Amino acid sequence: MSSAFITYLASQSEDKRLDFVNKWKQILKIDDKFEVRKFLSTESEQLVWKSQGLPSDDLSMENAIVILRSQLCPFLVDPSSRATDWLKKHLKEKKLEVLNQQDQNFTTQLELAVRFGKTLIVQEVDGVEPVLYPILRKDFVAQGPRHVVQIGEKTIDYNPDFRIYLTTRNPTPELLPDMDAIINEINFTTTRAGLTGQVNRVEIEENWFDFCCLAFSNSDST
Repeated sequence: MSSAFITYLASQSEDKRLDFVNKWKQILKIDDKFEVRKFLSTESEQLVWKSQGLPSDDLSMENAIVILRSQLCPFLVDPSSRATDWLKKHLKEKKLEVLNQQDQNFTTQLELAVRFGKTLIVQEVDGVEPVLYPILRKDFVAQGPRHVVQIGEKTIDYNPDFRIYLTTRNPTPELLPDMDAIINEINFTTTRAGLTGQVNRVEIEENWFDFCCLAFSNSDST
């Protein structure tokens, strides 16, 4: 069920995800207490993500799991840019480069990243440029011990350490139907229910902080 969640539900809103997961639990006869978030990540991992700026709501945490575990290229639909900012911090030790798809030297930077095994975050991707298709489809050709890929007019050596993440602030990006087979769209658009959950969590955290301060103050006075 966790694999199905990563593959099919990342583009859905949190209420639709919950509906599907509950139906799958009934069909597969899985315990109601089962949570994909807890099954695929640890509390310590989630604490690290929160310290890096990722919101603590279920939608964001589930999406982080999908981003880090998906076999397809993650495509973040991130109107607030908070998830993108988190991803930059999370990947900062990975030879990270951040580009806009509209940059004049985009193709050259892409070639270098593929050749030298860099990690790319490509921003403002309202539609996927054709130059990315061979990489996203993994159209690699073996030449002896190495693999190459076609990027524009050039054939480039492919470094297996290369990683790419696509992001957009547009809540309704223009994606062709065949994109579903080569990217994993990950929806960070928060619904009313999600906003309510975030507000409730903030209130709980503030109340807990006030309680701890009061308890500490009382212990000092005694």
